[in-house]
Amino acid sequence: MKKIHHILIIFLAASLLFACEDMEREPVIIPGDAPALSQPASGTQVVFQRVNASEQSITFTWSEADFGFPSATVYNLQVDVAGNNFASATQLASTSELSVSITHATLNERLMTKGLPPNEPTAIEFRVEATVNPKYSLYSQPVNMTVTLYAASFPPIYMIGASVGGWDTSKAVEVVSTGEPFQYITVWRFDASNGANFRFFSQPEWSASLGGYDKFTSYPEDLLEPATGDDDPNFNFIGTAGWYEIKVNTETGTIEMAAVNEPGMYLTGDATHGWNWDEPVTALQYKSYKLWEGDVTFIQGGAFRLFAQKDWGPTSYGYDVVVNYDTDYIDVMEGHDDPNWEFLKPSGTYHVVVNLRTNTIEISE
Repeated sequence: MKKIHHILIIFLAASLLFACEDMEREPVIIPGDAPALSQPASGTQVVFQRVNASEQSITFTWSEADFGFPSATVYNLQVDVAGNNFASATQLASTSELSVSITHATLNERLMTKGLPPNEPTAIEFRVEATVNPKYSLYSQPVNMTVTLYAASFPPIYMIGASVGGWDTSKAVEVVSTGEPFQYITVWRFDASNGANFRFFSQPEWSASLGGYDKFTSYPEDLLEPATGDDDPNFNFIGTAGWYEIKVNTETGTIEMAAVNEPGMYLTGDATHGWNWDEPVTALQYKSYKLWEGDVTFIQGGAFRLFAQKDWGPTSYGYDVVVNYDTDYIDVMEGHDDPNWEFLKPSGTYHVVVNLRTNTIEISE
């Protein structure tokens, strides 16, 4: 009997040990001093205006969280519809600071993706999650706000022609809405060889022509000229071949163009080719305005972030800017001074899409 008694004790102890290990894998809300949102004040009402949405911003400020032990705390600003108890919370920013500013344009876009209606007051809630790792979190009390959104969904227009890739509807170049009615923008490479011509379309279809010099009467004459020898009102591109930012206003018939560098996007870190700029550098291919994609070989447990050039400056993007990502694949790399991600999946090659229109990085196998 004594032997059986000892076996039972050992079995129960082992069961408790395994149960504790299982519990340790789950996120834990622990006692402590949670952060408190002090700005904006609860009950604030804001009407977003499209005309200045990129220049206007809301600053969120909160107090420091105290977990009861020294910690490198990350603060995640979250938003949801009022009364939803943050069941479908959207993360707006992630930072180690005690404040962050979000433009009206970003808030409007993120809230519209949640299905909120435009042009009518809607109650929403913000809160701050303080976390030291995926297991320990403290949450601020929610702050209520009423916002009136503006409609920002305008379909793109397209360029088709020899100067922008070819007279082929499958090669139509997307020119995206700026969020303002009738205004569109993209960055693309223009070719000046072989009398390169093009015009605009509302859809990548031959029947959806918007026109060229017949509709757009204000244009840079050092870069474009009417292709009067064509049956259609195309433009000839007559500038130096290269990358240009082009802005189009379909209401005023205006085209503006300026030479720019080729839009680059590079992943650098020990999760990719290393913390250096020695070739081959891990690069994504530019696909459309503020959109890149490509296949990347990652190393599990390594860190990385995004760069707009083959150099440390001036521009890089980490979890502080590209706030939308799948934490099954990447998450905040603890202990780093820079906003790097850690790659969590097994080492291998994955498909990556970076969209700076929505501040999103998507990784798929």
